[in-house]
Amino acid sequence: MIHYYTNREVSKKIEVNLARWKRWSRSFLPPDPLGGMQSGYARQYTFRDLFKVFLGGHLLSHLKLSVPACRQVLADLSPWLKANGFFDLHGSNKASTRKRAQDGPYRIYFCPLPPTGAKGRPGFTYLIRRSVSFVIDVSTKGHQVTETMEETLLRSGAPDGFVFLRDPNVQMINVSALVDVLVEKLHHQPR
Repeated sequence: MIHYYTNREVSKKIEVNLARWKRWSRSFLPPDPLGGMQSGYARQYTFRDLFKVFLGGHLLSHLKLSVPACRQVLADLSPWLKANGFFDLHGSNKASTRKRAQDGPYRIYFCPLPPTGAKGRPGFTYLIRRSVSFVIDVSTKGHQVTETMEETLLRSGAPDGFVFLRDPNVQMINVSALVDVLVEKLHHQPR
């Protein structure tokens, strides 16, 4: 069964001002198909819509991107997020959460491209990293940590992740942690 969330319910659970949540929703989702401000219907969100707005709000408020830049990042990453199960997490679907947690944390690094064209529309390149294994060796005098990463470059001219990460404009989204925070807040029962 798919659970739908309302504006008021979401803003209370994730502790974001209702007006701010509605503003984010209008910025990152298409108009509500059931009606407008005067229709009498409250907008309802699936987990996919909820996560899209939550991620867009994170980009806007924490990483200080502009609304057009946030929209571009969401549009660029949506196919990858869908293919990797980040939009398929329904509020009650614990199995998907466990599977994704076992996959290792995903981090998305992104870097702006120089503006092109007359409008200077924002463009980005992406490096998606997943931690495959993490080993701590305490037998040596100092602790030695070895982490194996799986990398995916999207829209990037860089030959590998090392070259990509050398750009001083690179920013990071810990997408696994964002999903975990959102799911935890949605399932948290106030006392």
